[in-house]
Parts: sequence; structure tokens; C-alpha cells
Amino acid sequence: MITLTTDFGYSDHYVAAMKGAIYKINPHAIIVDVTHGIKRHSIRHAAYILNAILPYFKNVVHVFVVDPGVGTERKNIAAKIGDSWYVGPDNGIVTYVADKIDKTFEITIKPESATFHGRDVFAPAAAYIDIGVFKYIKEIDSPYTFSYFKPKKEGQILEGEVIHVDGFGNVITNIPEDVVKDVKGFKLLDRYIRFLPSYGYAYRDELIALINSEHLLEFAVNQGDASAILPFEIGDRICIEIQR
Repeated sequence: MITLTTDFGYSDHYVAAMKGAIYKINPHAIIVDVTHGIKRHSIRHAAYILNAILPYFKNVVHVFVVDPGVGTERKNIAAKIGDSWYVGPDNGIVTYVADKIDKTFEITIKPESATFHGRDVFAPAAAYIDIGVFKYIKEIDSPYTFSYFKPKKEGQILEGEVIHVDGFGNVITNIPEDVVKDVKGFKLLDRYIRFLPSYGYAYRDELIALINSEHLLEFAVNQGDASAILPFEIGDRICIEIQR
């Protein structure tokens, strides 16, 4: 199986061109579209999606094309992650799964275009890997990763980083579930926020905290938009006081 994740949107032909490049090599490929709605040029959004989907696929090639540096000196890579692969630009998309990478390879396929490596490099490389042909990759050192603030807890203070704002406006942090057990609420920006099991336990339009499906601390508004209330963007540090 091959998955595709891009920031191409849904109004152009780019995704179809990539699928055509895959089918030329493997007409029997199974292709799954994860999303083509990644925020344009947002490597951190792509990194979050890769980490989120990785546990749910086995023996799959994940192709990610969020590539503001296309055509420059940055490498085209394939990274072996357990029984699966990442194929895409070496620009930090693998950051949140870097500790799971077994080997990293540079893709040696020469692109026809300097502006469309998704079609000319990543799609063909994924198709070859999917059928067990590895002659177009050569092993290299570790991939590039971007820096980010790792979560920490000191007394009743939690610090972390906002790593995603989803389509509902939920503000997702990298603070893991295991550090917020037996908590009734949080103080954030001088505001008390209840810690609840799920959205439906909140009053309508109430800002709450909860543990999301990726087992991370999230801020949400019941039938509303937490990102319209909280002044955080992806990559921002966040400091929270536990209330028991």
C-alpha cells in the first residue's frame, strides 16, 4: 500500500499526476489518500500527520509532499520505519518519528522537473519500494529534523509546545496523557479551564481541556473554535498550571 499526503489541495491535477506515475510502475498499487489539505508549506503540520497515522498502517509506503524547498540542495529521502517507509523531502517531516527510523536513504532518481519532485521522484520511488525494488536508493546518515520544545513537568507547572490546530479549531499540544492524571483543571493565561473526558461533557461554547485520540493534551470548545480564543500558533510554547 502507498499513502499520499500533500499540501496540493483539491482543485489541481498534481495528485492525479503522482498517481499516474505510481501506476506506470505498479498498475496494481493500492493508493490511500490521507489528505491533500495540509496547510500550504507547513512542514510541522505534515510532521504531526505522519506521527498520527503511523500506528494505523502496516507494511506501507507513506509519501509526503510538503516541499517549500523543492529544486534546491535539500535531499530526496526514503526512511525505513519498522515495516513501513517514509518517502519525501528531507526537510523535517520525520521529526516526530525520528526515534523510530531504522535506516535513511537518499533517492537517486533524477527529476524531469525542478518544481515537481512529487511526480518525478517521490511517486516513482514509492512505487519501486512497494514492489521490492531498491536500486534507486543509497544509504545515508540520519535525516534532518527541526528543533522543538519537549514537554516537561516541574511541580504543578506543565510546559510544552502547540504542535497542531485541527479543522475544528482544537489546539493540540505535545504534552502526553501520563503527566495529567488526577487533574480537575488547568490555569492558562489567567483563566481556569476544566479538564473533562470529552467534548460533550462541556457546556456549549465552553473552553475545556481533554486528552485527544493521540493521547495528547488538547484545548477545545464544545461546538466552537478554541483557536479563536487561545492566541497560540503551531510551534508556540505553552505553560499551564495544574489545578487539583
